[in-house]
Parts: sequence; C-alpha cells; structure tokens
Amino acid sequence: MRLHRFVFVLVALGAMGCAGDAAVAPPASSDPATLYWALRLDHRAATMSTQPPYDVLKLTATPLLVTGAPIPNMPAPTFTSLDPARVQVDTDGTMHAIAPGDQIGVVASLSQGNLTHADTVMVNVTTDVPASPLTTFSIHPLPGDSAKIAFGNGSNLFPVANDADGNPIPDVSVFYLSADPTVATIDRTTGAISPVRPGKVTIIASTTVYGVLKADTLPYVIGHPLALTMTASPRSTASGQVVWTFLPDQIVAGPGAYILFINPDGPPIDVTFDDPTNVMQYDVFCGPPYDETDPYLCASGNIAAFARTPDDPTGFSYYRVRYFPVPGTYHWHSTIFGTSGTIEVADESATP
Repeated sequence: MRLHRFVFVLVALGAMGCAGDAAVAPPASSDPATLYWALRLDHRAATMSTQPPYDVLKLTATPLLVTGAPIPNMPAPTFTSLDPARVQVDTDGTMHAIAPGDQIGVVASLSQGNLTHADTVMVNVTTDVPASPLTTFSIHPLPGDSAKIAFGNGSNLFPVANDADGNPIPDVSVFYLSADPTVATIDRTTGAISPVRPGKVTIIASTTVYGVLKADTLPYVIGHPLALTMTASPRSTASGQVVWTFLPDQIVAGPGAYILFINPDGPPIDVTFDDPTNVMQYDVFCGPPYDETDPYLCASGNIAAFARTPDDPTGFSYYRVRYFPVPGTYHWHSTIFGTSGTIEVADESATP
C-alpha cells in the first residue's frame, strides 16, 4: 500500500511539472516586417520668419514600417523645441517662429512598447518677408565644378535657392542625406561629404523655405585615391632571408594619381616597371626650387636605386615620385631584391 501511494505522488508531481512547463512556454515571435521601424517628419529643414504668415509651420510625424509604409492607429508623437526662445512648438506639431537664429532643432518622438524613434527638423528663423516664393532649389554643381571627388578627400555641397524672380534666397536651412552611407556619408546640415569607399552614391537634399517645400538629388562619384605612398620595408623570405620591398605592394589608384616612393631607413632599392611608357613625371616637382635642390624628383619611367643621403640639405633625398595619368596595370619589381608588386590605375571613364 505504501508503495502504491509513493508511485501516486510521483505521478502527480510529474503531472504538475508538465503543466508548469506548458504555462511558461515562450510566445510566438513578432514578424519583423510589422515592427515600428522609424518616425519621419514631413519637413526636416525649414526657413521661417518672425513676420506672419511665415512664422507658422505645421509638422506631421509619420511612424513607418521597415518597408517605408505608414503604420496606422499609432498614438500621437511628442514635439519638443530645443530652443523655445526662438522656436516654439504646440502639442500638435505647429511651430511658431519667435526670434531670429540658425539651426534650431525641433524634435518629434514616439514610443511603442520598448521602441522609441525620433526625427528632427532644423529651423532657421529670419526677420525677412519674402518678395516672392521659393521657385527653384538645386544642389547641382556650378559650371566648372564636378560632382566627383577622390577617395580620402572631403567636399561640400553648395545649395542654390531662388525666388520666382531668380533672386537668391539667403539663410536657407537644408537637410542632406546619403542614399548609400557605405559609399559616402554627408553631414545633414552642412552638406560636408565624407567618402567611405570608391563608388557611386545619390545625395538627396530638401528644404522648406517660407512654407514651400523643394528637393533635389545629385548623383555623386567617389573616385579612387589620387595621392598615395609606398614605403620601403624589410620582409623575410621562406628561407629566412631579409629582403626589401615597397609596401603596400598592391594598390589601386585613380587616373591622374601620383605616388610617393619613400625609403627613409633601408638600403638602396629600385623600382623597375615591366612597361614604363605611361609612368610620367609629376610636374609639381619640376621647376624652382626643386630643379636646383632636388632634380631627381622630376623624372619619369623606372626609378634607379635610391636611399637617404646623410648630408641631405632639403630632406627629400629618400623620396621619389611618379605620376600615372593612364588607366592600366603597372607591374613593378626590384632588380636588387627580386621583390615585386602591382599598381592598378582604375578606369573611371564610365563615371560622370
């Protein structure tokens, strides 16, 4: 009888354990496509005036899915001015220009569960009354400028906003966005472009000037670098022998690049090209004062063995420079050490 009671208790406890496990089973995961992904304002850069009717602008903040579709039935966002002395904002998103100033942030934020997203409009406030409305807005380069920069360099966009009579409108706030931040990023308020890698990217800009919204897009090219260095460095072979080579020994440059070959500490080393036809002199170093003090800087083709000169008066003795205007692959080697490498000059002729 006692054995039967013991077995009954074990079975009952087991049943209780199973029931407990079922009660704490995790709920089904949410579909990421239906999650609250972002909050977007309809104006992200605005220019207002302290003079009516240009002292009022209504903001609308829309919650979005990852697809960009709006999410219905969401609570109202919260609006906050970061400088209420110059711009005030009502609970419904209506902004009021109070006093002149630049880059005044007004923030919209909205939470759903543990997800909070926000967006900001940067506001410039003037005391002007526009003679006519904003008619044209452009971030395209002026004649002679180029929508292309070399990797490693920076650049700024210069927007042009004109009224109906073609007159420029001053003190305009502009919002900038890079369509592909893996190629280039851009400061949202200054338009300063920072390359990340060579490639093509579309820059998007928008502005609301005294109630009129305009936008422009600009295809931008981040070219390959145009200024590189290769430094003589020791390297051990498989047999343990120390040889010298230039590092990096595999590089990619843009057409029109110049390369500094530097040998600050090593023994004399040469650079001999399989085909030196298009390995040219860099004219920056051709002429005074270099033609008298450092004539070896102005040369083309192969580079004879060189090293630092102990009594070097100018400090250029361990530099050599070559210019590469023609796309192609330039194989080089050192006849002294048997080391080699490749300089690839990219063909960017297909890019605007």
